[in-house]
Amino acid sequence: MTNVEVKPSPIEGMGVFAARPFRAGQRIRRVNIVREITDGAPIREDAGERIEHCGYPDGKVVLWGFPDRHVNHRCDPNAYGLYDGSDIYVVARRDIAAGEEITFDYNVNTSGGSSWPCNCGAERCCGESVGEFFTLPKEHQREYRPLLANWFVRRYHHQHQVEALDAEL
Repeated sequence: MTNVEVKPSPIEGMGVFAARPFRAGQRIRRVNIVREITDGAPIREDAGERIEHCGYPDGKVVLWGFPDRHVNHRCDPNAYGLYDGSDIYVVARRDIAAGEEITFDYNVNTSGGSSWPCNCGAERCCGESVGEFFTLPKEHQREYRPLLANWFVRRYHHQHQVEALDAEL
């Protein structure tokens, strides 16, 4: 874990911070996936597990472990999740300075999620994380299109949502 450190965040709770600089496109780390959440293996709140620490790749629910569960949302993130087979990598979206908090836009690769107020502090903060990629402002959708996972594109292409976005590009 020498590339990142967890400490209090000005965005919310704890955050993941760069322990060294990263260049745009560089893989920062492989996400620590603890396990898949299923009916037979549900969230164990008694063990400190929370649904807020889960990711949703390709219809699954996976519990993110330390330190990745502390990556906070930002409406203008400096990183994103890259899906490579069964692995997820934190990748720098732009150059990240040592000491800078590493953030994702939780709405990328998400549809049908829940919404909650956002206080990320970004200049372009929407005021709410909507849990739905396709309700983001169109300019954000276009900007994030290269970050969409193949499974997300396949899933929503048949609904012509991604297709319409591709036509605009």
